[in-house]
Amino acid sequence: MNENNQTRKIHMDDILCFFIILSPLLDMLSFWFRHTFQEASVSPSTVLRPLIPIVILIILFWKKPIKGKVLIGGLIYGLYAIIHLYIFQQVKTESSYGGLTNELQYIVNYTFMILNLFIYWYVFRPKDSRKIRFSVCIALSIYIISIFLAILTKTSSSTYIEGMGYKGWFESGNSLCAILCLCLCMVIPIVKERKINAIWIPIILLTGVFLTTLVGTRTGLLGFGLILVVYLMAELVVSILKKNKINKKLMGAGIVVLLVSVVCVGIFGSKTLERRAHLHQIEANIQDEETGETAHISGDLLKLKEQIEQEALPESYMSKAAQQSILDLYQYAQEHQLANNDMRMQQYIYNQNLVKNQKSWVLFLFGNGYKAQFRELVMEMEIPAFLFNFGLLGFILYFGPFLALFAYFAYFGIRHIRQIDADYILLVFGLCLGFILSFMSGYTFFYASASLLIVAMNVLLFQKVRQIEEKPKLEAGDGK
Repeated sequence: MNENNQTRKIHMDDILCFFIILSPLLDMLSFWFRHTFQEASVSPSTVLRPLIPIVILIILFWKKPIKGKVLIGGLIYGLYAIIHLYIFQQVKTESSYGGLTNELQYIVNYTFMILNLFIYWYVFRPKDSRKIRFSVCIALSIYIISIFLAILTKTSSSTYIEGMGYKGWFESGNSLCAILCLCLCMVIPIVKERKINAIWIPIILLTGVFLTTLVGTRTGLLGFGLILVVYLMAELVVSILKKNKINKKLMGAGIVVLLVSVVCVGIFGSKTLERRAHLHQIEANIQDEETGETAHISGDLLKLKEQIEQEALPESYMSKAAQQSILDLYQYAQEHQLANNDMRMQQYIYNQNLVKNQKSWVLFLFGNGYKAQFRELVMEMEIPAFLFNFGLLGFILYFGPFLALFAYFAYFGIRHIRQIDADYILLVFGLCLGFILSFMSGYTFFYASASLLIVAMNVLLFQKVRQIEEKPKLEAGDGK
């Protein structure tokens, strides 16, 4: 019986590793399907992606120790989802950017994110997690090779609607950059393993070239260099604390790569710099007729603001609280001279004011609906959206576990500063980077492949914590 259980566990961790490798293929399938059948609201990957976690959960469910926990967790998340969706149906108006199906998709994605966290932790907690890292390496290879293949065959989609930047056969440039940066946090430490670094170093370098020069996002331009600097600093700090000899070859190679990246950007240019210059050019094109100067909110919001002042908008189109929040946004933008193309800041200010103007404890707890807002005011910044649009309970249920784990791993690392390695530091930084990207860029936790990588980093850190905690016990056992 024990032998059968062991065989089944090995089978499950292989499936979960295959799920990570499958992620870029599912992302490409989603892109191709949506661009081929533009009227379709659901792609095959939306249906296929949950199958593996569901199958694994069904297998685990019948293990008596976790059956009760699964039922309680399912009841809590299910009850929240029902209440949130009911509220969404009540508060959405004619101006809402999405319907019940769209809102349900976000609830499902975030719920499966938590489900994946539990499943990967439970399956891999008694196992060596090197398989996970190898799976991430393969996934990164598929991402970057497919991107350059798309560019070379001139079939790559552009990062921005103006045609700037390349993002291969993927939906979102920002989400793609988040995925590649998170992968690098798990892949870069293996460059010290001489047997395999000849395979993965070219992949890392190609990823760096793409992020710094081709994709056109600030996440890409700054992310690669920042990750490399953090890793080199981590290696230096660990060597000093453990009084080990500094790996001069590794440090020198890292510095050379950074310098080459800067030189390449200077000589060949960067789509990111091109994009920023374009934004500065178009900023002056939006004029505020009321002041005769450059507007500080987008053109569509400026028109809405004028209609609200003329009392031309019925409440069936937009609630009074939403209308007042747009007026509050306009006033704030004028006072603080916001850039009219800084949509993330405008979304943040609007949604913050909306919670205040709605004056509802029910909406504060369960959320006022992510897709219930006007199209330009749907938040791209995920962490504030968890709080504003999914409510305090949604913030705790969906973001709370990841925040708590990050705090634990950071505390553990500080407490055991002399036992951790550079890999541990880079993984903790990777979790922090995931939060930063989710806040500043958006669509990190919602994007299933990115959230799966965050789960993978947590599992790798769990393993490192276990190894550090068990080391004194093993040494004591050897002494006996």
